[in-house]
Amino acid sequence: ANGLKFLGLGDSDAIILGQEVYAIGNPIGIEFQRTVTSGIISGLDRTIKTSSSTSGTGNTMTGLMQTDASINPGNSGGPLLNERGQVIGINTAKASQAEGLGFAIPINTAKSIVSEVISKGTFEKVTLGIKGTDVTTFENSTGTKLEADSGVYVAEVIADSSAQKSGIQAGDVIVKVGDTN
Repeated sequence: ANGLKFLGLGDSDAIILGQEVYAIGNPIGIEFQRTVTSGIISGLDRTIKTSSSTSGTGNTMTGLMQTDASINPGNSGGPLLNERGQVIGINTAKASQAEGLGFAIPINTAKSIVSEVISKGTFEKVTLGIKGTDVTTFENSTGTKLEADSGVYVAEVIADSSAQKSGIQAGDVIVKVGDTN
């Protein structure tokens, strides 16, 4: 088709719980392509762990919007729309252990990535390169008392990461980053 209009981008910071949303995608491949589902925003600023089918490990994704609009394999990358037809998120994952728990990257997060791709032709994902937990959680789960009262306990340092190159080691506690405690 010719002369199609593109969808406008909304403001994901203005989203409220209970807001109606619509997910567009191609769930489970070609057979169900061009599917639209509806739901509500049921959570904001969610953190999930994803798994990799090849390595069995995965990544942690933070700052996601939770919706009960059906998001299935194949929907990833499709838009999550508000009631005005504006893109407010990018469908990205579903909870494998439950039904009706889908997650989308807020469009305001994606806007800066898109701007970088447009200006530089690429986007470099920034990671610290550690697996860690807050000091209180570590102390409560292990029965160990650390010298630091707060901070992030470093459980593991990822090989060849920024953390490893800067000398961070497993067992360290990060109490300050730059000027921020």
